[in-house]
Amino acid sequence: MSTSQTNEQLGDEREADYRANTALVLPGGGARAAYQVGVLKALAEIHGKRHGNPFPILAGTSAGGINAASLAAGAHHYTGTIKQLELLWRELSTDKIYRADFFGVLRNAIRLAYSLFNSGGTIVKPVALLDNSPLRKLLGEYVKFENISRNILNRDLDAFCLTAMNYTEGVSETFFQGGPQYAGWQRWRRQGVATPIQLQHLMASTAIPTIFPPAKVGRFYYGDGALRQLTPISPVIHLGANRVLVIPANGHKRQYPKLPKRIQSPGFGQIIGHLLNSAFIDSIETDIERLERINELIRLIPEENLSMMGKELLPIDCLVISPSEDIDRIADEHVNELPRSLRMFLRGSGSNGGGGVSISSYLLFTPEYCGKLIDLGYRDGMAQKSELIEFLYRPQPSKPQAG
Repeated sequence: MSTSQTNEQLGDEREADYRANTALVLPGGGARAAYQVGVLKALAEIHGKRHGNPFPILAGTSAGGINAASLAAGAHHYTGTIKQLELLWRELSTDKIYRADFFGVLRNAIRLAYSLFNSGGTIVKPVALLDNSPLRKLLGEYVKFENISRNILNRDLDAFCLTAMNYTEGVSETFFQGGPQYAGWQRWRRQGVATPIQLQHLMASTAIPTIFPPAKVGRFYYGDGALRQLTPISPVIHLGANRVLVIPANGHKRQYPKLPKRIQSPGFGQIIGHLLNSAFIDSIETDIERLERINELIRLIPEENLSMMGKELLPIDCLVISPSEDIDRIADEHVNELPRSLRMFLRGSGSNGGGGVSISSYLLFTPEYCGKLIDLGYRDGMAQKSELIEFLYRPQPSKPQAG
């Protein structure tokens, strides 16, 4: 065997080493998910001319699921897919995501209020404030779901999963494609279901509660995957990951805002804003803290005791890249870009009533706002360039622990 052939094989082995069992987790956050695209843009630049897709395991929830599904469908052309994804987000407008005409919003608000006084059985169409049928049309045209199976067969992708909330059974359900054989799991209030992922699964994962209507998959109705998703990182561990990059759409170590001199009773919109933040942000931050604590405990256990447990336990390496600026404040600067009907509703409900909460930050699918978040994500990603290179392109352990 020639020296050039040996070097080429060693290069292939090193490439396989850095790719093996690396996962990308993209949590939800509505329009905030534009930030993830900026970080992905930085990652594509850092990845450069390296071969293949650096994330063989992909997981997404809500709007993060849109980004993850795009990467899964385009895993065979990583850098090109990210360029197309950036173009999509920079050209977004609210009318491509939802209908917000005045009478439509008023009618939906009345139907939503009426549903509070009955079981929903008399209302045939699922209720919500906004009609997101334009989003269904956009995703149906943009995401080539049939490519996901091809990329798994061609080993450009190992596994992909989306999480949605099953309203009927009250469980967090992760739909996954690929991964280890018999990878399905059943835990308290969460389960993994193997299935070819299609448009209806993505619509289910992005159905923000009360904002967008529930989506039907099979005979059940589903809502946004952030609901009851107590362990957002767990699905990729079940799918074989032992190294995880997480890109949340909110500051991981955020400082609390200064209190105003006069504290007023919270409006309905402010309360809904806190509920959305609780669903989209709190669970991922809590899961990251839990993972860090478990890693510390595993490292304290002597190796001989680990082998006696009957199952090898390894720490899960985790890197988080989160916004260095307050996204709510950025949203406040662009709130006038929302449709007039929606601005009236949000103003009347007190959605910007303080406490660092803004429903508009989830609904501002506009070129200016999304562009700012993309630029912020790119800066934050490049600021951690050395950490990303060290994290992504070094050899790693051979076996994951159970999630």
